[in-house]
Amino acid sequence: MAQPTENKAKDYVPGGPIPLPGQTGVPYVTPLKDLCVRVVAANFEARPTFGKLPALYVKRVIDLLNLDLPLELVGTLIDDEQYWKRRSCARWKNCQVAAHGNSWKQLYFERNVENALERYDPATTEINGLKRLLAYSKRFVRSINISQLPSHLDLQLLFDATASCLTTLSLTYGMMNVGMDYDRSLFGIKLSDCRALAKALERTETLTYLNLSGNLLDDEKVRMVASGMVDNLSVTHLDLSHNKVADRGVRALAKLLDSRSVIAFLDLCDNQIHTEGGRALARALRGNHSLLHLNLRLNRIGDEGGRALCDVLRSNTSLQRLNLCSNELASLTALSVAALLGTNSTLLELDVTSNNFGAEGGKQIREALEDNRTLRAMDLRLCNVGAENETAIAELIKAHCANVDYSSLGSAGTIYPSK
Repeated sequence: MAQPTENKAKDYVPGGPIPLPGQTGVPYVTPLKDLCVRVVAANFEARPTFGKLPALYVKRVIDLLNLDLPLELVGTLIDDEQYWKRRSCARWKNCQVAAHGNSWKQLYFERNVENALERYDPATTEINGLKRLLAYSKRFVRSINISQLPSHLDLQLLFDATASCLTTLSLTYGMMNVGMDYDRSLFGIKLSDCRALAKALERTETLTYLNLSGNLLDDEKVRMVASGMVDNLSVTHLDLSHNKVADRGVRALAKLLDSRSVIAFLDLCDNQIHTEGGRALARALRGNHSLLHLNLRLNRIGDEGGRALCDVLRSNTSLQRLNLCSNELASLTALSVAALLGTNSTLLELDVTSNNFGAEGGKQIREALEDNRTLRAMDLRLCNVGAENETAIAELIKAHCANVDYSSLGSAGTIYPSK
């Protein structure tokens, strides 16, 4: 005959799960305090207050709260990071809190706003509801990363609602998961979008990071965006990579790099910039003192454009990183690079991969590096400089890095010596 299973008593740990009656082998009566905690949590939506509860019991109430309570209610009353972590992880996968100021509450509000903007459809969604969400969320939102915006919503609405709060905006006009319903018209920013963005940029005082990468921006559109940045003194990071910007567009951007400019990072990678665009940037850099990072990789600047840039940078005292990879550069630019390395004392990283400097150009660069003590990373693979020159240059860079005082670099950032 089977023996009855012994019902062993479980010890109650303060702050842990509250055992229900019948869970222990001895008569158990739930403490009144625990019952009160459950009641407060169960009725929190109807009576959203903690009253004069001690901090210990406030924490226990929060741990029992539902994760679908109205955002307007919990956003004001609850700052507990564990609650927002549970709520975020229950809704999204791969939550990267480091990208949201290391705050789970900020992460939840920012991603909630992003989802609302990406899914907004004027035919089915009330614009007033979106306005209320933006107005309430602005206290907790600093960064917005939008991967699709099929509605082409007027960006002035976003900037007005997040005035004095928004610091980072990454915006891609595309469509996710289209499958066999692909339509070319769903992708790319429109001129009307650029016009609205320009008006918003004229007024913003807090936005420091603007990313419009991969939006099919052409010259006319980028000129429109640039018109809104003429008097802007807040945007320091401008990413226009993977677009269709050509020489006319670059000339408009070059006007932003005057002596009043605050732009420190400019990414024009993978566009359609030719020699005239390179010369326009060179003229702008002659009087610029703010730009620290310039990325022109995967363009068509050519040997004349590359030489113009390097010649100007010989006297530049601000630029620290320059990428001229895959720009059809040749011997003229190689000689200018050598002259640049012989006189410039601020450039830390230089990437000229996939050009055609030749063995003589490589020799000139190697000799210039022997006297240079500031360059910490240089990549000139696939430049036909010869294995001997390439190895010698790599050894010189390693020697520079071995002698550098990393604590003195300040905002220069991480250093990657050539391999």
